Amino acid sequence: MKMSKVIFALFALLLMSGQTQAAWFTPGEETKGAAITTNDTDMNIRVRLQPRYDHGNIVTSRDGKTYSTESDLYLRRVRLELTGTLAAKTIKYNLTLSADKYDKAGNANALGIHTAFVEWAANPAFSIIAGKEKLPYSRVSLTSSSRRLLIENPVSTEAAKAIFGKSDPYYQSKFAVKGGFLDGAIAYEAAYADGWANGDAIQTNFSRTSYTVYRSKPVYCLRAEFSPPGWVEKKKSDAHLGKDAHLTFGMNHVEQGDIEYNLTTETYGESRKLLGYDLSGHYNGFTAQLEYNEWKIDTNDPRVVGLHPRGYYGQAGYYIDGLQLEPVVRYEFYNQDSKAVSKAERDYTVGVNWYRMGHSLKFGVNWVRSVYQSNASGRLTNDDKKDVFQAQAQMYY
Repeated sequence: MKMSKVIFALFALLLMSGQTQAAWFTPGEETKGAAITTNDTDMNIRVRLQPRYDHGNIVTSRDGKTYSTESDLYLRRVRLELTGTLAAKTIKYNLTLSADKYDKAGNANALGIHTAFVEWAANPAFSIIAGKEKLPYSRVSLTSSSRRLLIENPVSTEAAKAIFGKSDPYYQSKFAVKGGFLDGAIAYEAAYADGWANGDAIQTNFSRTSYTVYRSKPVYCLRAEFSPPGWVEKKKSDAHLGKDAHLTFGMNHVEQGDIEYNLTTETYGESRKLLGYDLSGHYNGFTAQLEYNEWKIDTNDPRVVGLHPRGYYGQAGYYIDGLQLEPVVRYEFYNQDSKAVSKAERDYTVGVNWYRMGHSLKFGVNWVRSVYQSNASGRLTNDDKKDVFQAQAQMYY
């Protein structure tokens, strides 16, 4: 039996054991993990599991011309998080191990280091971070997947996360400074990272032609956020469950230049830039956000055409107190290359979340329809759309 099926079975037993039906529908408080304190050092230990079920057009038919209906049962997230302070309360650390997409079809089931960094929080206006962590761009991507409104991120933001490095480039070793002013009404982060580095096999124009990087400039990232006084978000989240209120406008700029590679005796290069803007807010049970991203990949290789993708989405949800239910919707438009013809897709998502213990124990179901233009990636010879049903639970202790 696959490990994901074993954990699904244990999860069901955990939910059902020793609880009456009335108690089952009574909401509980979120948990915060287990704490260990020794002198001036402390550690908080948390475990996160996200059992996941997908059903629908998730594979192509044998002839590759249409989508086939299939099911997949796996663990979307498997995380062990160790966080705390060292020697002084201003020295913070994070080490998170992951085995994400465990038992997902085609996944290698590997255990890896998801994040590993140290932060010196000198004061609210200035902190220094060194280690492996998210690069500071994209509102929805900066939000923890434990606090998302919908099960999957927009396709455009997922594509944007992949353009500044080889393997899982959104999480890479970086040096950054960040902070906030006016009680957080103005916040910023500036980061420096390797991005594409010597020896990386880079796919220019997302084609099958592979080039090897031998020299490049680093990645530079800058993000700023602005909120009206009294409307500052306490903790980044897509779903605040009816608590507090916030309104935040964010913008980011990321770039890496002079990515050079050899092609036999010739030398070519490219540069990559990304711009993004987002607006998020919530009041009582209503939450919503908008985000726009565009990026350019310019090259001096005459045989390769540069890329200029653009994408935006809008999503909203309403938390119904008492029932702990939250209907959710999202619309997304993603032009995979605005320089080309008919390369866009549209994605429609509707669903509902149910919170048993806030974000510590919750369930969500989404239905996603993707519609592709004639030259878009995802369009098949006899199929211009696909439908997928997603169901996911979260245990976060």
